[in-house]
Amino acid sequence: SSLLRGLLSAAECFGHRLPEMYAGEQRTEGAAPLPHPAACRPAATAAASGVHVLAALAGIRPDAPAGTVKLAPVRSAPLGELGLGGLSVAGAPFSVRVSRLGLAMVEEAADGLQLGV
Repeated sequence: SSLLRGLLSAAECFGHRLPEMYAGEQRTEGAAPLPHPAACRPAATAAASGVHVLAALAGIRPDAPAGTVKLAPVRSAPLGELGLGGLSVAGAPFSVRVSRLGLAMVEEAADGLQLGV
């Protein structure tokens, strides 16, 4: 929970353009992390980390060749309710919502896309 909150907080401090490396002193109210002078910003790997963490919390497991998506969300999500929209697998759009208790709900799914909860 604290790792995820720290990642989201750092992303906000960097205008949601995370550098590949950053540092800072012990976190105090109003303090922001500092980018490493040689760090690329934004860095693709750093940018993808937030997306990967959210997908992992929602338990999204796509199988593009089969046209299926399994949802196995983390129980008791540390951020409360989580809504993810604008997603697609094999060109088929879908949206999901995960409750704070870790229950997945399909909000939108293209015809032919199979979502398993």
